[in-house]
Amino acid sequence: MSTINIGYLHLDSWSETYIGARSIVSKLPDNPDQTDVIHGPLSQMVLIASHQLVEIMLFSCIRNNLERSNKWNDVSEEFLRKLNFNEAFNRWPKRLTEKAFPKQKQPFSAARELASRRNATVHSESALTTLEMARSALHTAVSVSIAIQEHFEGQPFTYESVLKKYPIEEQVWFSSSMYPPS
Repeated sequence: MSTINIGYLHLDSWSETYIGARSIVSKLPDNPDQTDVIHGPLSQMVLIASHQLVEIMLFSCIRNNLERSNKWNDVSEEFLRKLNFNEAFNRWPKRLTEKAFPKQKQPFSAARELASRRNATVHSESALTTLEMARSALHTAVSVSIAIQEHFEGQPFTYESVLKKYPIEEQVWFSSSMYPPS
């Protein structure tokens, strides 16, 4: 990942995606009765960006782990580029750390639901996204990014300074119970 440092902030693909998604969320109305036609597509963009945050963190941690263990090379770079999210999420944590993600627990179970809804939004049905879903997706993505980095590296979260400057509100975990009726 290429990075840019501005003041004390570490800006790269994760932080820029987060700041952009958070900016959109901060402009969404609090009351669903105040929703305008633009808020649905903006909520979809936040959902997609939120899942992207999880992917960025997961693949970055896999790469960092391979580099630290001297297993990184041109072949692994090409392989990682083609690796799909579900395989990376379900198999690679255990392969690299000998410990799988606890996928039945939060935030990992919410991350799986977020991935499923992102796929429905992007690949099949252009699934609708509510204001609540957008806020929850971003909260879930940040929480699971922290958990992924903790799982792989056991260090303080790389983006603490970004979260301090651009804090996120606590929300409920992303779940299918918040989907709008079809």
